[in-house]
Amino acid sequence: MPRLVAVLSSILLLAGCAGADLAKQTFPRTTIPANAENVSDPSGTSQKSPPPADGEPVDPAFAADKLRLVDPCELLDEDVLKRFGTPGDRSRSGFSRCSNFMKDKGGKDLAVTVEVGQTMTTELKNADKQLAGLRSYEQVLENSACFVSVITQDEPGLGLTVQIGYEDGDACAPGREMAESVVRQIKERSATRTPAKGSLITLDPCVLPDKAAVDAAAGDDYRLYPYGLHNCAWVGDDRELTLAFREAYIPDDRKFDDKQTEVDLGGGVTGYQVSSSTAFPSCEVKWVQLVGSDNEGELVQVKSAGPKAAEFDRCATAVTFAKAIIGKIPKG
Repeated sequence: MPRLVAVLSSILLLAGCAGADLAKQTFPRTTIPANAENVSDPSGTSQKSPPPADGEPVDPAFAADKLRLVDPCELLDEDVLKRFGTPGDRSRSGFSRCSNFMKDKGGKDLAVTVEVGQTMTTELKNADKQLAGLRSYEQVLENSACFVSVITQDEPGLGLTVQIGYEDGDACAPGREMAESVVRQIKERSATRTPAKGSLITLDPCVLPDKAAVDAAAGDDYRLYPYGLHNCAWVGDDRELTLAFREAYIPDDRKFDDKQTEVDLGGGVTGYQVSSSTAFPSCEVKWVQLVGSDNEGELVQVKSAGPKAAEFDRCATAVTFAKAIIGKIPKG
C-alpha cells in the first residue's frame, strides 16, 4: 500500500504540474474532502443509468482514443460561458485540461475549468445523480468551488470534471450547465483536434512498452495502474515504474532542474536525469518530444523508484526503459 500511495502521488504531481497556468488554480481536485456535500439531483430523479460492460465506455464517443483527441479549450464554449458573465482568456494546462478565468455578471471572479479523461475513484463509487443521461457526482468546497464529475467508463473508472471556482453564488448551477455542454460537444465530436506530427497525444502509455521492457523495470508480479489518459504505473513488490506523456513549457536551455545531468538515450536523443534520495528514492529521466511556438512542447517522463531497502540502480533502470521505448514513439 505505501508503494501504491507513493506512485499515485507522483502521478498526481506530474498531472498537476502540466503547465504554468495551474498556479492560478486555487481549488485543485486533490484537496476535496471525501465527505463533501451532496447536492440535490437537478433532474428531479434518482434513477441511475445501467453501468457499461467492463472496459467499455458508456458511449463510443467516450472511448479513450477519442478522448485523447478532444481539445479541452474548445469545450469551453464562449456562448455557454457568456450565460454566466464575461469570459476571459483560455488557459491550457496539459493535454486534457483548460480553464477560463472570467468575471460574473457583477464583475466578480468566476473560474471555469474542464478536464477530460480523468481517473474516477470516489466519483465512480458515489455517482448518485444524472446529468446529460450519464451518472454524475457533485462535490462542494463550501463558499469556494463545485466539482461536477460525469462518469464515462466504469472499468477502469474514467470521466470528465467541470470545476467552478466561485465564492459569491451557487457554483454547481453553472457547473452542471457547462458539463451538459461538454458532454454534448464530445458526442458531436465538435471539439476534436488534429495532433501535430510526432505528437504524444494519441499514445496509450500503458500499452506502448513491450512486456519484456516492463518486466525488467518493474520486477515480478507487478500491477498495472493507468492514471488518466497520459500516465501509467507498474507497481512491483519492491520497485515501481511510471511513464507519463506531458504537454509542458520547454526552456531554451533545456534546464528543467538545477540538479539534472544529461544522458545519451541513443538515436540523437538527449535525456535529462534527476535522482532523489528521499525516503522513497527515485530517478527520473525525461526528454523533449516536440517543441512548438512560445516554448510550448511535449515531454516523455520515465521514473523508477523503490524503498531504500530495495537495492537496485534506479537511474540505470529508468535509462534502460527509456531506450526501450524511444523507438516506439513516432518522430516529429
